[in-house]
Amino acid sequence: MALAAQGSMMSRAAPVMRAGCLSASVFCVSDLMAQHVQNRHKLDKSNDWKRTARFSLVGLTLHGPFFLWGFGMLDKTMGPGKTLTVALKKTALGQVTLFPTYLTAFFMYMSALEGTGFEGGRKKIQDNFVAMYTSGSVFWPVANVTNFMFVAPAARMLYVNACSLLWNAFLSWYNNTTRHQQLICQD
Repeated sequence: MALAAQGSMMSRAAPVMRAGCLSASVFCVSDLMAQHVQNRHKLDKSNDWKRTARFSLVGLTLHGPFFLWGFGMLDKTMGPGKTLTVALKKTALGQVTLFPTYLTAFFMYMSALEGTGFEGGRKKIQDNFVAMYTSGSVFWPVANVTNFMFVAPAARMLYVNACSLLWNAFLSWYNNTTRHQQLICQD
């Protein structure tokens, strides 16, 4: 009996682990892409592996599980339909509920991992939220309408992570560019 319950619990956890591991991998590659762009004119082109580890941890523990749950919630709320109307409704609902919640959690989590705590997170949100939400509101609706119309629910995390490769490279670059500027201003 206990073995069956354990097997059932593991099968429920498998999609969350898979989504987290996929997101962690994409976040790792995205951060390395961002660092490559940021370091292209520097003499020291070495990677900041702690930064990559922080970004990957966010993918593993926040992004993957959050959007696995979020897309499931959108499917339950709006139904599994793949019409343009349903895709637009899911996209709009996700854009005004999931995306701002995720961005807020992202900035708070990154600040905690970077050692700046709650105040650092509050400052990141105050300084960066509008710009990132606006940028994401151009990129993600197109990606999500495509996702909801043409991608099977089981493949959505894979599709979203493919799109995320570019978005997260931008997010990593932006997070670290503004962080670098804030550190310079403090000196």
